[in-house]
Amino acid sequence: FVSSADELFGPITSIRRHGQVTKHIPWTVFALKTSDWERMNDTQIIISDANDIQQYFSSEQQPMLWRAIPAMEELQTAWELKSENLQFTLYKEAIEWGLVKIGKYYGKSDDKPVYILVLVLHPYYKLTYIAMAWGGPEEQAKERAAGNPNTKNWHDEALKVVKTTMEEY
Repeated sequence: FVSSADELFGPITSIRRHGQVTKHIPWTVFALKTSDWERMNDTQIIISDANDIQQYFSSEQQPMLWRAIPAMEELQTAWELKSENLQFTLYKEAIEWGLVKIGKYYGKSDDKPVYILVLVLHPYYKLTYIAMAWGGPEEQAKERAAGNPNTKNWHDEALKVVKTTMEEY
């Protein structure tokens, strides 16, 4: 289309100064090169990760809060892999900024017991998911040995949240 559009329709736009045409801009200026299409495809691949995660929350039939933490973890993992993939080198900085934003909101969930409660109360996940994905005593010991004194045993933390909540209500 672009190659024949100039002939069929004339220029896509004209720049005028003081009522006089100073430049005609042809349609062919907007033709995408192979490298442009490759960038568009790469961008679509990156954005599709976020779109897939967003679709998890598109349900009117059942509550979706239990999906929040696993969804953030899935998106974080997908983008961490892409940030190290040579195919996405051009987008590495943008992906890392996206990871910072995910980390910001993921970190906020540490202070909100509701996220732990919905996982613990979920008939499938329960405490198993928390121990598997976030770690229990073994992972805490490994982290401490690696020099992280602030590591948590998330299995125990989840149990504390459940106990505190049950006592409160």
